[in-house]
Amino acid sequence: MTFSLKSITKHNIENCVSVPFSDLVSMDYDEKNQLLTQLKGEKVVFSKTRDVRKIGRGNPFLARRRFRTIEEVDKKITGIYNANIKRNG
Repeated sequence: MTFSLKSITKHNIENCVSVPFSDLVSMDYDEKNQLLTQLKGEKVVFSKTRDVRKIGRGNPFLARRRFRTIEEVDKKITGIYNANIKRNG
């Protein structure tokens, strides 16, 4: 099954982000994050606060608070690594 957007949807996206749709599609994750940061004026992050309006929409990650930032993941991995070093060292 192939997924494609209608031309009006592509046009609306271009109007919102001020970038041609073809350029947006070819951007990597970091470039898109940088663009969103420029448009929003602040770093884009997942909110830690629970929003009951979003929970009922079927996203299990939002419902279970399972979104994590890369900083949180790095901190957890470092903690596990350091605990193993102490135990085995």
